[in-house]
Amino acid sequence: MPGRHVAPLIATEYELRELVAHLRDQGRFAFDTEFVSEDTFEPVLCLAQVATRERMVAIDPLARGLDLEPLWDAVLDPKLEVVMHAAGEDLRICRLQTGRLPSRVFDTQVAAGLAGFGYPMSLVNLVGQALGIPLSGSETRTDWRRRPLSEAQVSYALDDVAHLLDLADFLRGRLDSWGRSAWAEDEFAAFVASVRRRVEEDRWRRLPGAGTLSRRSLEVARRLYDWRIEEARASNRPIRQVMRDDLLVGIARRQPRTKRDLEALRDFNRPHLVARSREILDVVAEALLVPEDRLPEPSERPDDLPGMPMLTSLLNATLAHCAARYQISTGLVGSSNDLKALVRWHLDGRPDQLAPDLLRGWRADVCGRALLDVLSGRLALRIDDLGSEVPVALEPVPPHPPAATDSPDGSP
Repeated sequence: MPGRHVAPLIATEYELRELVAHLRDQGRFAFDTEFVSEDTFEPVLCLAQVATRERMVAIDPLARGLDLEPLWDAVLDPKLEVVMHAAGEDLRICRLQTGRLPSRVFDTQVAAGLAGFGYPMSLVNLVGQALGIPLSGSETRTDWRRRPLSEAQVSYALDDVAHLLDLADFLRGRLDSWGRSAWAEDEFAAFVASVRRRVEEDRWRRLPGAGTLSRRSLEVARRLYDWRIEEARASNRPIRQVMRDDLLVGIARRQPRTKRDLEALRDFNRPHLVARSREILDVVAEALLVPEDRLPEPSERPDDLPGMPMLTSLLNATLAHCAARYQISTGLVGSSNDLKALVRWHLDGRPDQLAPDLLRGWRADVCGRALLDVLSGRLALRIDDLGSEVPVALEPVPPHPPAATDSPDGSP
């Protein structure tokens, strides 16, 4: 690339420290990673790519004796801005490697959603639309663990950071002109916080079907989830290879007491599971001994209301209308779960201290108040332009006239 030095793979401590000194001098850099997660308990970091205005470099985490601590220190340094695209997995890698998350992230995917582009949008499409630069995707199935990497593989990996700084500048300029820079900063911080929550929360509660389990079955599911993680860690296999989510929930629901009960479950006939029958039954037995008052409470399900599906559809149309007015992708503004949380909050008397996400920050201005007005009957949806992508409009509901009464002389 003209004006930018592209170096071979960095594989020594001296080269890495020299690079990090350059990053600190620049105060800002683009960052991306390549990893493989199909065969191991935790993803294997295979490549890290960085770019400044002057240099573009790939770092080899698999090089013998190379400690990436100086690089991670730069990523985590609040004095440095780290530009990434769809940073969720890269942040997860950072969290696994360091136990921490950076505080100054500019995510071009999030910024694009606030700046009139789609969300979520691939880097290839975004660079093409925003900068008019075509990117290749020919190495997407690369096994990044293999060495040596070809020039084509390294070149493809560097494409992921080559244009990020220009893209961030373009998006920042548009956000500034639209008065949305503060929105973006809030959203970047919320995005990093959401990654932190996913790491720290009780992930077993997100098992498909867990919402239908009894309190006793939830305790079985929780203990089986912990057992599965330890088994996956010990054997260095992905969690799904130890036991699938649906089978785990099926065991929790059935609460088997004997090997025959357990092996009667569909898909339990796999050798690695049959060999662990005794351990699994012991986990279930321990859960069955937990006193009633120590069992987990079921998660609240706001979709229990009989009219919730229809109400959510109506609010989704309202949300789409508001997002279109502000040229923000609906997917970035909120989801069906966010709408259900808003409905539940509204029905619970609108407690100030528990305001849902759609009523916080920029979302309150974009759609939150309109959604509340629809819920309260002050705004109504009407069909507008049938040729439009969002063919609805909002209009005030006129006040109801007073009920007709008879005149004093008895005439109507």
